[in-house]
Amino acid sequence: MPNGTQEGRSGPAGPDRDDARSFADTLRDQTHGYVEKRKADAARLVSDVGDAIRDTGTGFDGLPQLKEFFDQAALGVDALAESIARRSFGEMYDEVHAAARRRPALATAVAVMAGFALFRTLNAQKARPIPRSHAIVPVDVFPTPDL
Repeated sequence: MPNGTQEGRSGPAGPDRDDARSFADTLRDQTHGYVEKRKADAARLVSDVGDAIRDTGTGFDGLPQLKEFFDQAALGVDALAESIARRSFGEMYDEVHAAARRRPALATAVAVMAGFALFRTLNAQKARPIPRSHAIVPVDVFPTPDL
């Protein structure tokens, strides 16, 4: 015996439902645009690193083996930049997730190193106190009695 409450579970399809759907679509579009911009920034940054490696290698004209090493490293970094630009965020996430599952110890080590680097970067920005033994105390602060 069906009653009225069981038949109405699908929910109304009124204006409130359309507003929520349009809000979700707008939010999804903005998130997608943000991710694409950050992906393009990351690809540009990696490409700049490749250019810096290549520029460093030009200083080794007298050592062809070392120059070739820098050129090959720059080509590898450029290939990574192209790969970042070509693939979607979901594809990159799936690949990193699969690599972390294949080698969990390496993934843990990378996460620890990244956390340590972030800690050092954020901690270096704080103003460090001057030890009291090295502090310069002005003479006017402690007046001496006249003898």
